[in-house]
Amino acid sequence: MKKPNINLLAIIVAVPVIGMTIISPALTLIKDDLNISFSDTQLILTLYFIFLAFGQIISGPFSDKYGRKPILILGASIYSVAAFMASFSSNIETLLFLRCIQGFGAAACLSVGRTILSDCFEIAEAAKQMSKMTAIMAIIPITCFIFGGILAEFLGWRTNLIALGLVSMVLLIFMFLILEETLVNKSKSVSFVNMFLVYKSLIQTSLFRLFTITTAMQTSMFFAMNGFMPYEFARKGVSISEFGIWFSLTSVGYIFGNIINGKFSPIIGLEKMCSIGTICSFFTVFLFLLNHYTDTNGPLTLSLICVVFGCSNGFAVANSMTGAINSSKSNKGSASGLMGAFQVGCGGLAGYLIILFGGAEDFYICILALFIMSGISIISSSFILINKNKQLVK
Repeated sequence: MKKPNINLLAIIVAVPVIGMTIISPALTLIKDDLNISFSDTQLILTLYFIFLAFGQIISGPFSDKYGRKPILILGASIYSVAAFMASFSSNIETLLFLRCIQGFGAAACLSVGRTILSDCFEIAEAAKQMSKMTAIMAIIPITCFIFGGILAEFLGWRTNLIALGLVSMVLLIFMFLILEETLVNKSKSVSFVNMFLVYKSLIQTSLFRLFTITTAMQTSMFFAMNGFMPYEFARKGVSISEFGIWFSLTSVGYIFGNIINGKFSPIIGLEKMCSIGTICSFFTVFLFLLNHYTDTNGPLTLSLICVVFGCSNGFAVANSMTGAINSSKSNKGSASGLMGAFQVGCGGLAGYLIILFGGAEDFYICILALFIMSGISIISSSFILINKNKQLVK
């Protein structure tokens, strides 16, 4: 089987992240332009995440039946059309509806794109390639945060949505020309009953549960930060375009984390690297607390802590995703879809609850939520290590 182009695969998997990061800098503008509340504004991300989660549950099994490439092309097409239509929204209801459609389309890119990697590589090599892919992916949010901030401030938030549509159109062309089908053994059928049975089997698999909880908590921290960090930076006197630059440094840390992970994960094992990442992320939340308590002025210190957080995420996320997907030998598409659904579903819910309980105005609430999510990921990754050690003893 011909190996996939990792650069193209990274961009495909990053499509949902583009839909989040290019919009995040524009949230405060959308809030003022449509005259809506903080919680209604957060729904622009939350509903996108929820339908991104639901779409992965559907796209995973369908890609096992009909192939990876057709489902990818269908999802990217839905994503593109919804983005263009959303740019004409005159009220929050229309915008939210189209963001739901956009999230559903983006789900195929996230779920199926990761599955292609597991189709083509064994688990050890897949973890290494996942790190390489996510390191490339991390460059994209950097560009999107900066580009999104500049677009929103100088041309208005609607141009951010137009940019999303154009990017996905270009990506569709490359999918047609370059991407090859990687599914060898197709499922005999796909039905809601079969989907339920497959997902039930996955949930009953302890390793899948533990890896999924770990990656869900770690990615939820980043997704939630996209919702509340614009307000924290604004309190420090940072403009929309400047926020895009400062917060994009988080992805710089993520790149370094994945580069380091790519070198050491095959040596010490993805389970240990995953555990190290969760512990490091807990440490960065403590740094957020210390920085806020000392009331350090300016965005530089806050951005540097985001860099450290991004690095720790680079250790934990790639390994936990690889572990979850490869916990199933015959239903990797379904495993990727269900895991991804938990990732973005938890992220969307966490982001909404943080804003609902006052996180847009009180950063201590945000820090508390990050501590909870980080603590849960430490516990789940510890159980993964215990399980691994038991297998070694046997």
